[in-house]
Amino acid sequence: MPTPERRERPLVVVIGAGVVGLTTALLLQCNNYDVTIIASEFPKDEKAHPDYASPKAGAHWRSMCDEDDVRAKEYDTLSYRTLQELAKDPYSGVKIRNAIDYYDYNPTGHEGRSPWWSSVVEDFQVIPSTNPDFPIAYSYKTPVVTPSIYLQFLLRQFQEAGGRVQQRTLSHVSEASLWVGTKPRPVNIIVNCTGFRARYLGGAQDTRCYQTRGQTAVIRASWVNETVTWISKTGSIMYVIPRSNGEVVLGGSHEAYQNNYLVSGAKTTHILKTIIQRYPKILTPGTTAAYAANPDLLSKFDIVDLKVGFRPSRIGGVRVEVEHGRIGCGQHVLIAHNYGHGGAGYQASWGSAYDLLRQIEKSQKEVPGDHYQARL
Repeated sequence: MPTPERRERPLVVVIGAGVVGLTTALLLQCNNYDVTIIASEFPKDEKAHPDYASPKAGAHWRSMCDEDDVRAKEYDTLSYRTLQELAKDPYSGVKIRNAIDYYDYNPTGHEGRSPWWSSVVEDFQVIPSTNPDFPIAYSYKTPVVTPSIYLQFLLRQFQEAGGRVQQRTLSHVSEASLWVGTKPRPVNIIVNCTGFRARYLGGAQDTRCYQTRGQTAVIRASWVNETVTWISKTGSIMYVIPRSNGEVVLGGSHEAYQNNYLVSGAKTTHILKTIIQRYPKILTPGTTAAYAANPDLLSKFDIVDLKVGFRPSRIGGVRVEVEHGRIGCGQHVLIAHNYGHGGAGYQASWGSAYDLLRQIEKSQKEVPGDHYQARL
């Protein structure tokens, strides 16, 4: 990370402390901005609301963006390379692992063509599929993130670079200009990284935001050292994602516009049963076929937790843009937005943060005209 300069810098408030908010705040802090994060939840919160999705994410890099989505491809590419570098730090919670993706359809739409990201990842190969229901298979190396470690790592890096935090809940974007730091200086830039909560945050109230429910099972299975995903044309995705602490995330579900925070026993059964069928290696080494066929699924796993989280989805995709506005008695302020990543928060976090940084730098050079005079 670049070393922050020791001089008075534009005062910035980042609202939200998920992976996107923390990444954005860290990047700005290290690029000559004086940043404070204001959030209702931080990585240390054990009983965070399911809307605070980052701690519950699967969190491996696997691009799902369309071949013609230039912006998303840029975000995913930059994030892959940044996570590669962070994996060199043993305290980051990022580790490079072998990955296998299975598809029941051709994701490129063309026979013999590799996906666009084949030139981004290391060691990409088209491999023979072991599952006739998913005839197309790719292997490659990818960053896999342990959220409980990585989010704390980002927060620690941010604070060590001079960033500050405040734990409180805002009902309106303009409230971010109050009680920031110890100097009576006006806030210059407010960055909205509130995920789904942008739907209800005053000054944003983005009705395109919606929740996509996800459920996973976290087990202990230290012998699993690869991440495996099965992607269906129907939108169904199942996965095995190992953590750096010996735990493995099994998932999942993708339920748009659903916000039931209770764990579904039927969904858990479906996840465990499907993963055993598709990936027998998830069971303890030496497990017999008879034991694997035993209908008592829960007895087969050392279950650490069953999780429910809500992906911060948005119609039209992620919103990354900067507006000019006025708060209070007419003070000019930049209002920046970086939210709506859905299930791509980790894999696009660095790319969207760098894009927002470029837009902020450009907007700072602009003189706000009459068409910018919206009062927040």
